[in-house]
Amino acid sequence: MLGNGGRKGGSEHDGRQTVRMATRSADGKSTEEARSSSFGADQTHQTSASVEKGGQTKTDSTTYSGGLIPELTDEEESKLESMRGAQKEIRDRLSGVVAHFSAPIKYAFAYGSGVYKQTGYGGEKTKPMVDMIFAVSHPDHWHALNISQNRPHYSFMATLGSNAVTYVQDKIGAGVYYNPFVEINGVVIKYGVVSMETLSSDLLNWDTLYLAGRMHKPTLTLRRDPLMRISKQVNLTHAVRAALLMLPKTFTTAELFRTIASISFSGDFRMKVGGENPNKVNNIVEAQLPLFKYRYSSIIEGLSNLEFIGQELLQQNMDPQARASMLRKMPNNFYDRLVRQGRRSGVKLPPGLGAETVNTIRLASMDNIDVLAKKAIESIVARPALTQSAKGILSSGLSKSVSYMYAKNSKYRGAGGN
Repeated sequence: MLGNGGRKGGSEHDGRQTVRMATRSADGKSTEEARSSSFGADQTHQTSASVEKGGQTKTDSTTYSGGLIPELTDEEESKLESMRGAQKEIRDRLSGVVAHFSAPIKYAFAYGSGVYKQTGYGGEKTKPMVDMIFAVSHPDHWHALNISQNRPHYSFMATLGSNAVTYVQDKIGAGVYYNPFVEINGVVIKYGVVSMETLSSDLLNWDTLYLAGRMHKPTLTLRRDPLMRISKQVNLTHAVRAALLMLPKTFTTAELFRTIASISFSGDFRMKVGGENPNKVNNIVEAQLPLFKYRYSSIIEGLSNLEFIGQELLQQNMDPQARASMLRKMPNNFYDRLVRQGRRSGVKLPPGLGAETVNTIRLASMDNIDVLAKKAIESIVARPALTQSAKGILSSGLSKSVSYMYAKNSKYRGAGGN
């Protein structure tokens, strides 16, 4: 699971994944070991990072000497503690929702405005529906058990049996099957069912970025799994690296987190047709900034090509060699699509097993690498976002699908378009 098992779709790297990953590992480790080594090198413990970056120690919130990540200000600490208190209350309530299901759930989390506040939505008259994801080992068996227990959660698809439900889940969209407008213990939820394999692969390989992108933002874990803990951290590291490709040499923490939060919306047709609030990224980051800082602090501190030069100011190493090295650690799906974008823009990027080093240096040296990186992400997100939304008619039924879109638009209008 930590390698690229379960990868979907074709790639110029198919059939040689182990070879390519081995080229990324200085000691010639296997694919899984290379992945783990790359991850471990980036997730350096604070003490090790202190030594690597000059042996400095963290400063308090009122002074900053440069290098290491600053601590949260007193105001941010207070806000974070308040958020944690709210999280505990929500987690207790939603853990009861998860416990309602008899079918085995291996990993579960909640996300979105129903869990974390977003700027602009404070005036809602009703509480937003809570979005939840249930990762399961065997979707067919899981749906069979759940249809038996919770038939009203499903659309007409349930009459066709669990095999049909699982087929729609796996073959259309991003591998997630949603049941919206389900009320359990007084909480209205929309829960999506995904296989452990599909979720882990998206986190590690960015197959669709449908769930991986959502998990770049704060999520509330309701049921833990050791594998997912590692996969989540790898995914967050990928997000920081992708953001660095799209950012200038110097930028603020807010700019970094806005860039990260925008990844899942890049290429999503809903942003173009009014299905999502166009200011959603700003709203998320503004309201959840302390959570972003807390979540990404160890990753920022573990990256040797990135450092703080002020309380809210970061600087990255723009040397093409350093950026090429960073690019070689990105998911294959992203790398392949970035190569295609480079070729379309006229850069000569040869194919073949030994071309990666040359190609990444050429790409990293381009002045418009930020544009190419964004287009590469858009090409990953666009199709799964569209087909997953279309699948809602099958999984939710026409009536619930219309109600869901109406609720989304009403929330946006109620917020004054903010």
